[in-house]
Amino acid sequence: MTMPSRNSMAEAMTVLVTVSMWIAGAFGVIGIPLLSIGLYASLSDGAATLGGIEALADGVSPGNFVIALGLLCVIVPGLIFICIQMRRILLTLVEGDPFVPENAGRLTRIGIAIAAMELVRVVTLLVVRAMPGLAGDAPPKLSTQLILWISVAALFILSQVFREGTRLRDEEKMTI
Repeated sequence: MTMPSRNSMAEAMTVLVTVSMWIAGAFGVIGIPLLSIGLYASLSDGAATLGGIEALADGVSPGNFVIALGLLCVIVPGLIFICIQMRRILLTLVEGDPFVPENAGRLTRIGIAIAAMELVRVVTLLVVRAMPGLAGDAPPKLSTQLILWISVAALFILSQVFREGTRLRDEEKMTI
């Protein structure tokens, strides 16, 4: 009996997803404190000193910092969560059995995470636009991304395909 060959593409993608997860975490660790200091400086008439560090935010409205900080606080954990789910899916592929019931749930959770991140982005922009003091002279433009919502729908469809494929495979195993 021969051993099933390992999926080298899935192994490479697992490494890529892991590296992406660590990069997202690094952006959060570096970006969140920097943006927080920038927001503080922006609210302090463009300059602030914190523990010997001088922060300058001349010409940058507090709204821009609120948007960036709010989105970074949502996007970084969201990306890490999505990468974890993708790693788990890829590990089942590396093992040679991706049609497990857990992968359907993982695809659904990825779709929900992407949709939630986009909704938070839109709500953040709406809040900043509604507060003239935060928005500054040029309020941020509100937009939505059709391709993102199509991708979310595709993830939900793939989730159902995985769920049905798993069910059919389990039924076939029971058939003599």
